[in-house]
Order: sequence, then structure tokens, then C-alpha cells
Amino acid sequence: MLTSGTTFAGYTVLEKLAQGGMADIYVVRDSKGYLYVLRVLLPGLRFCWRSIRRFRWGCDVLAKLNHLNVIHLFEQGKLKGRRYALMEYVTGGNLKDRIIHNDYLLVAERRKLLIGMASGLAHIHEHGFLHLDFKPENVLLTADMEPKITDFDLSIPRPSRPQKARQLSGTFMYLAPEQILGQPVDERADIFAFGITAYEMLSNHKPIDGEIRAELVQKYAQFDAHLKPLRSYVPDIPTNIERIVLKCLEKDVNRRYPSMGLVVRDLQI
Repeated sequence: MLTSGTTFAGYTVLEKLAQGGMADIYVVRDSKGYLYVLRVLLPGLRFCWRSIRRFRWGCDVLAKLNHLNVIHLFEQGKLKGRRYALMEYVTGGNLKDRIIHNDYLLVAERRKLLIGMASGLAHIHEHGFLHLDFKPENVLLTADMEPKITDFDLSIPRPSRPQKARQLSGTFMYLAPEQILGQPVDERADIFAFGITAYEMLSNHKPIDGEIRAELVQKYAQFDAHLKPLRSYVPDIPTNIERIVLKCLEKDVNRRYPSMGLVVRDLQI
């Protein structure tokens, strides 16, 4: 672990923000006083080829993206055997924390947030990738509530046609039914995850919940029967927003939006 005041890759460590499954995350400052986020692979994984490869892959994907609603990567490298990534620093925390605290700004800025998240995902898809781990925890917020998608370690190249994943990965609660059932996936899996995230952000409820994984699998098998209309939680939700979110959450992929660009289009109407 890096301690406050030490230097790493030419940047001064100010504080540790968090520890993820693969990396420690710090706020650092450069010689001009600018702040960044430094993500450093955990010491125990420095010889784990699978983790190294996943870390590098996430950085390589992010380096190919350039969008307001995708976190910006400034540099990546290796120092003293430890892989690191230097990224944009945003001050508003993540969407998951805002939902937990029932932040009123989620209502006041709901259209901006929805359009921003959808636009970021559309950019990712247009540049040849699927995110496959889209969830509130992986959406950071700026001080003025601009969403920034982060964490591309589980992303894959966007297939030209639906393709079976090699393994089930991502956070179970935000997986599309076709992922859970081991069926071929494409960008519509990210669209479903967007729908789950949007539903949760707007209502402070998950569309499907359960105590154990087996219960969730059973409910996902009958997803449409368990899904409550958004207005059952938010009576004044605009009709078009509810319609868009529920269309993203269609269990049948052929009834779901075929592309994130169409979601953006409809949100902007």
C-alpha cells in the first residue's frame, strides 16, 4: 500500500480512496498541483498473469475511448513490478453511493444522468467494445452531475453477431437474462444493465431482488412477471422515461432496444 506523502511514478499520493478486487485506488497530485486517480495493481497480484492481463486490457480499451461520459485515461505503465493507470479525478463519488443516500439530485438531474450514461455506452459500442460490468458503482459523477463510466477490466470486443461468453462475469444483479442462461450476447446485454441501473436510480429499488443467487435465477427466468412498473414507486415519472427504461429491460432480447444510440435518441425527445 502507498502511504500519504510518498511519490509513485512522479505523482504525490494524497489519500487512498478504495481497494477493489484487483487494485488500490489513490488520489494523487502532479508537480503543477493537478489531481488524478491512480489505480495500482495489488501487490499480491504482481505475478498473477490473469490479473495483469485483465488490468492491461481494461487500460488498453479505455485508451481507445474519448468521450465526456467515459473516464479519461492519461497514462498506464509499470513501476517496480506494479502495473498502474493514471485517470481523470472526479469529485462527486459514484452513483451507487448517491442511490444509497437517496440524493435529491438524482431526481433533479435524472434526464442529464440518463442521457449521459446512455451516450457513454453508445460511444463504447460504436468503438468496438461491450462493457459487461455496467452498474451504479461503475458510474462516477462530477460536481455538476455529469456521469463518467469506469472499470473496463471485464469488457470484450463487440461481436458482429451475438456470441457466447467464455465465462459468466460481472455483477450478477446487473446481468441480462441471456448472460445468466449462458446464451449468446451482444450490446443488448449492456442495454439491459443500463435499464437495471436506470430503474434503480429513478426508484431507489432494484427491479428484481433476492437473498440468494438461486432465488434470483428463478426470478430472472420469469423476469417480466416480477417487474413492477416504475410508476408504482415514482407516480410522477414522465411516461416516456418509464417506457424507455422498461424497453431496455425486456427479457426477450428481440423486444429490447437494438442499439444504445436509439436509447439516446428517445431520451432526447
